[in-house]
Amino acid sequence: MKKIKVTAFLLATMLFIAACGGGAADTPAATTPTDTGGGTTTANQAEPATGDQANIRVAWWGSQVRHDRTMEVINMFMEEYPHISVQAEFYDPDGYWIALNTLAVAGDVWDVFQLGSNFPIYRDNILVLNDLIAQGHIDLSNTSQDFIDITTDFGDVVGISNGVNAWGIAYDPAMFEAAGATLPNPHWTWWEFEEAALQIHAELGVWGMSQFGNNPGGPVLTQFMFQQGIEFWHPTDTSQLGFDDPSVMVGFFEMWRNLVQAGAAPDPGEAMLITDIEGDPVVTGDAAMTYVASNQFIALANAADRPLRMVPLPSHGPGSELGSDIVSSQMFSIANNSAHPEAAAAFINFFQNSIAANEVLQGERGIPIMDHVRYTLQEAADPIIAETYAFITMLGELGAGTGVILGNPNQGEVEDFANLLLDQVVFDMITPEQAAQQLFDFAQSVIN
Repeated sequence: MKKIKVTAFLLATMLFIAACGGGAADTPAATTPTDTGGGTTTANQAEPATGDQANIRVAWWGSQVRHDRTMEVINMFMEEYPHISVQAEFYDPDGYWIALNTLAVAGDVWDVFQLGSNFPIYRDNILVLNDLIAQGHIDLSNTSQDFIDITTDFGDVVGISNGVNAWGIAYDPAMFEAAGATLPNPHWTWWEFEEAALQIHAELGVWGMSQFGNNPGGPVLTQFMFQQGIEFWHPTDTSQLGFDDPSVMVGFFEMWRNLVQAGAAPDPGEAMLITDIEGDPVVTGDAAMTYVASNQFIALANAADRPLRMVPLPSHGPGSELGSDIVSSQMFSIANNSAHPEAAAAFINFFQNSIAANEVLQGERGIPIMDHVRYTLQEAADPIIAETYAFITMLGELGAGTGVILGNPNQGEVEDFANLLLDQVVFDMITPEQAAQQLFDFAQSVIN
């Protein structure tokens, strides 16, 4: 993943202002919230869609919390735009990609669909939004260029971020204290993380670490490398990798093998049973830590119903890159096969700019990129949501940059192979060194 660092002071200031709920110095007076119903909530409203009847399909993946809140917003949207009918489709993550892959091949993708860092795979199915933005169908006057850039591909706006977030570790401080383990801090290392997980398992008989999502061989491995100043994917040339020494991956394979074999983390079969964030072992008290995005933390902490905290991913120590970057959680894009792109744009605009809608969404997809929405939510934030704001603000103060969601068209295939190798390492079928070399060779083969 290509990451572009913005000025640390600018980012920290911007997020600190958001966390405090105050007004930004560069926020024009026209962005004062004026919502009294459910529509677009800025004085400088986007142009409405045409009055012709339109039926659009909107699809996303996520937790039950996301589904419920999104459906409520869809109903609000249809009240505001009675000539637009929305057919909603929501899935668990695995089901979503199966459905999207089928529709992409047929050239019949949903009008509005949710994408993440794997968007290059579907680039041919995405409608570039530049014209719709220029025509006023999507109002971006209340956000900064930094937030637009994170969903821009070489000048083409390929989606609008549904919120910014950062991946990190959610943990139960009470379990750490009960096990006598040192509480995580913003500068902790991978060695300290492993040590804490092992100690918690030894003292409490639970998993120290639940999981690194359903794709540990993807974002976590590449972040593990990036912290060493190494990109897995070449930032500009999709026919090249960003490194030539497989040994930089060995430590990650070793660490996860150690945790699983010690019983401090679930084995591959046990991990497959964790299908959503509400079902994470941290929720039931069967694990002390888990890997989450800051927007997922809301559903996790609500389901756990006890105090949880967030901390950046561990790093490699002094001189290492920060463990977490601020990225787009995901985005809404419009399919280039859509028969009603203006109606689809109206939905995205409502989703982004309506204060009433975002009071329902409550930043579940990430901290909103629109200034007026972000300020309003922060003023009334409950402790769980406030924790996500505090986490993002902390990263800004530590000098985190914003990550541009660019990957490689082959990354899905490579990540699947990485996860297969990780399973083989855990069961001692191959060594970490062999896994690193095989992954390097495989990645080279699929991009050449």
